[in-house]
Amino acid sequence: LKQMQAGLVALEVSYIPSVANFITIDCEQDALLVYQALLEQGVIVRPLGVYAMPQHLRVTLGTETENQRFLDALKKVIA
Repeated sequence: LKQMQAGLVALEVSYIPSVANFITIDCEQDALLVYQALLEQGVIVRPLGVYAMPQHLRVTLGTETENQRFLDALKKVIA
């Protein structure tokens, strides 16, 4: 969780603080577009539009390597 939070802060991506095995990030745009771009890179996350949060994604925390892969993919998508 600390790795993910630090990575999101470095990317200047807002998130909802968590103590669970996932973190919710604010894409500040249509999350389905970010979801699709991440999916094309082989990274699977959950868009939260069905919960009236169309700009948010739920990201399950993984291993250090998996978390870094997500952060690297997100950096490409939001750049």
